[in-house]
Amino acid sequence: MKNARPKEELEAKLLEGLDSADVELTPDDWRAIRMEALARLGVRSESR
Repeated sequence: MKNARPKEELEAKLLEGLDSADVELTPDDWRAIRMEALARLGVRSESR
């Protein structure tokens, strides 16, 4: 199965996240996460 390896890696990362300590994210954290995701998708962020 072609997608088995990435799926297994994603599942491992999700389980790792569930086992980690709780951390409250700030608006700046969310902004940085959003910018990284958009960059990975090749989308330019626009000012709102």
